[in-house]
Amino acid sequence: MRWWPASGLAVVVIAALAPGAAAAADPYCTATYSNAAPRAGAPLRFGIDPGLAGTAGGAQLPATPDDLGRDVAAVRALRPAHVVLVARLNRLFWSDGQSGIDQFRALVSRYAKAGVDSELQVRYHPTSAENGNIAAWVAYVRHVVDVFGRDRHVLDMTITNEVNLDFSPNTSDGAYENARDALIDGIEAAHAEAVKRGFRQLQFGFTYAYRWNPQSDAALFQYLRSKGGSAFRRALGFVGVDFYPGSFFPPTMAGSSYRTATAQALGVVRNCLMPMAGIGSRTPIWITENGVATGTSESYAAQASALTQLVQAVRDYSGTFGVTDYRWFNLRDSGSAPTGSLPVLAATFTNDGLLTDTYVRKPAFAAYRSLIARWGRRLPARHRGRHRRRHR
Repeated sequence: MRWWPASGLAVVVIAALAPGAAAAADPYCTATYSNAAPRAGAPLRFGIDPGLAGTAGGAQLPATPDDLGRDVAAVRALRPAHVVLVARLNRLFWSDGQSGIDQFRALVSRYAKAGVDSELQVRYHPTSAENGNIAAWVAYVRHVVDVFGRDRHVLDMTITNEVNLDFSPNTSDGAYENARDALIDGIEAAHAEAVKRGFRQLQFGFTYAYRWNPQSDAALFQYLRSKGGSAFRRALGFVGVDFYPGSFFPPTMAGSSYRTATAQALGVVRNCLMPMAGIGSRTPIWITENGVATGTSESYAAQASALTQLVQAVRDYSGTFGVTDYRWFNLRDSGSAPTGSLPVLAATFTNDGLLTDTYVRKPAFAAYRSLIARWGRRLPARHRGRHRRRHR
């Protein structure tokens, strides 16, 4: 791992500058951005990842298999009455072709019957033969939009995943050829196809792993400006932030708080990185992944406390930084045994679930449900009867 404090870059306080000026004065976005005043915005749209976590690195390690029926039941139990909860269905690989699409159609249908709408993580993740073939990737993205856009229970898609990460092809797309072009051209193609087909419910965005390397992260957003242009910005519905304080970045919470770390992450993205890409204030930020593990370092109670602090911080700063959506990663542990015997990267996301790998609820499950009920977006009245019948 490369953590930016090891680079020796000076940390300066420039949060009082306007966003464009901040980006110009702080080329790698390493300054302090956590001093902004908190201001809550509209109710958040909450979500959960019900699928298994990917193993960081080049291959997927063995995990306790999913039980789809129990996944659906747990997501349904997590959603309070009359409040929106979205199932974020991750890891739709391009390399899986039509069989992957068929599998995800079945998942969308199962969650829809339970009264839960879905969004898709559409991964670049090419085969070796298609690696770098952007024309073929664009054709695949258009096909995905054609298939899923007809279903009004599919609301959003993230196109590519964590292009700024170049070391983990199993979980992130930055290790593949032309990944930045896959992000730009994929979002433009998805939006154009949705407009052509009249799929007005769909929004398209990308995810950014906060943070990997300051120089390469800044280079990504500069590339989005130079190669994306106005067509890309018009097509872009949101910027997703994958944020794992205490495990990915910052690697430890010693001497910090979840609230300060959240404000810093949101400030970096809103006031430094997004202006580098020419992405304006009207484009919302989504927390697309947020997680804290249990196991060797954190107890179940500590995870529930961390989740509460993180969600409250996002809610309190949602108006300040334009955050509309929040997703916890993820529903269930891939394996609940202590992670000390696993390689560091393999253990990173193994125990972030609200449930153990045997579907026993951790305290964080009830904590998250309570926060969704308190600060979540309400269902429109016209949909409440439909969701009540499905819940029954």
